[in-house]
Amino acid sequence: MTLRNTAFILFFPALMLAAGLVVIFSHPKVPWSVGIVMAAAPYVIAALAALVGGWFKSPRVVLLAALIAAAHWVVQTFVVGVNIDSRGPEITVVYGAVAVMFPVNAVLIAMKPDRGLLSLGVFSRVLFITLQVAVVIVMWDGGQDTRAAADALLHARVFSPEFDHWSLLPQAALLLFGAVGVVLLVRAVWTGAVLDGGLFGAVAMVGLALHAAGNGALSSILFTMAGAVLLVAVAHEGYRLAFIDELTGLPGRRALMHDLMALRGTYTVAMLDVDHFKKFNDTYGHDVGDQVLKMVAAQMMRVTGGGRAYRYGGEEFTVLFARKSLRDAVMHLNKLRQAIAKASFKLRAEDRPRDKPDGPKGVARPQGAGETVSVTISIGVALREDGQAPRDALKSADGALYRAKDGGRNRVAQ
Repeated sequence: MTLRNTAFILFFPALMLAAGLVVIFSHPKVPWSVGIVMAAAPYVIAALAALVGGWFKSPRVVLLAALIAAAHWVVQTFVVGVNIDSRGPEITVVYGAVAVMFPVNAVLIAMKPDRGLLSLGVFSRVLFITLQVAVVIVMWDGGQDTRAAADALLHARVFSPEFDHWSLLPQAALLLFGAVGVVLLVRAVWTGAVLDGGLFGAVAMVGLALHAAGNGALSSILFTMAGAVLLVAVAHEGYRLAFIDELTGLPGRRALMHDLMALRGTYTVAMLDVDHFKKFNDTYGHDVGDQVLKMVAAQMMRVTGGGRAYRYGGEEFTVLFARKSLRDAVMHLNKLRQAIAKASFKLRAEDRPRDKPDGPKGVARPQGAGETVSVTISIGVALREDGQAPRDALKSADGALYRAKDGGRNRVAQ
C-alpha cells in the first residue's frame, strides 16, 4: 500500500485519537446540562453506526457498535458516582471484566470478514459475548469470596504496579488494548480498507474512554468519539460500495452521473474502449481480461490536465474534464492513449489456457510464461455546450468513439 493511501485510511482515526488525548490531558469542565446530553450521545451515535452497518450488511460494525454502547452503559451504571478508591465490586468485577473483555471481543469481531448478519460467525460471537455476561453476573452475585477471586484474576499483574498506576484500567486490559491496537492497525495498513482503519480507531478510542471512566463526563465524550469514528468509517464504506468500482478502484457510472449533474457550463467528456477486448478475453481468459482492465485503470488514474477517470462499464471508461476545451482535452487524451499503448504486464502462466488460438489484432500474444502483453484503446471525445443534457454529451462522445474504432482504433476521434 502507498503511503498516501495509508494516511487516508488512518487520517480520521488519528485525528480523533489526538483529540481524545487532548480531552484527557486538558480535563475540560463540562457543564451539567452538557453532561446530561453527552451521557446519551454515545447511544445515539452507536445506534446510527449499527443502522448504517446493518444497511450495508456489515456485522462487524453492528457488533462493535453494540459493544461500545454496552461499555458506556456499564460505565454510566457502575462507575459514575462510585468511589473508585474504595475498590468495591462495581470496579473490581464489573468494570474490570468489561475493560479486559472488550479488546478480546473487539479483535474477534474485527478480524472476521463480513458475511451477512445472520451468518454462523455472527451467531457464535453473540453467544460468546452472552456467556461472558453470564459469567460476570455469577461473579457479581457469588459472594465475597467469588468477587475476591474475580478481582485477583482481572487485576493480576505481569509487570510492577508502576506500569499501570496511572490508569483505572487493569494491567491486563492495558496490555490487551495495546496488543489488539497493534493487530488492528497492521490489518488496516495491510488491507488498505477505510473500514478496518475505523475499527482500529474505535477500539483505541474505547480504551481511552475506559481509562477516563472515573472522570465525570469525559468518558461519555470519548465513547461518543469512538462511535463517531465507526460511523464515519462505515459511511465511507457505503460510499465506496455505491460509487467505486470494485475491480479497478475507479469511480463508477453512478459517480460519473453525479458529477456530470453537478457541473455547469461547458466541459469535455471522453469515452474510452479497450480495443478487441472480447477477443482478448476469448484468447486469454477472463482473469487476464481483469488484469488488462486494472492496468488500463491504473494508467487512467494518472491522466493529466485535471481529468477525472471513471469506469463506465465492461471495458468502457470515461474521462471528464471540467472547464476544459476540446483541444486541450484531446492533447491530454493522446498522452493517456500513448501511455497505455506503451504499458505492458507479464501474463501468469496459470491464467492462460494451455492451447491458445492466435491473438487478436492489436494484442501481442505471448509465447510462454513471463511474456508481456500490451493493449491499445480507442477514444471518442465531445464538448458539452451550455444547456445540453449530460446524457446527450455522453452520447456525442460515444458516437466519436465509434468513429475512432471505424478509423482503425488506437486513436482519438472528435
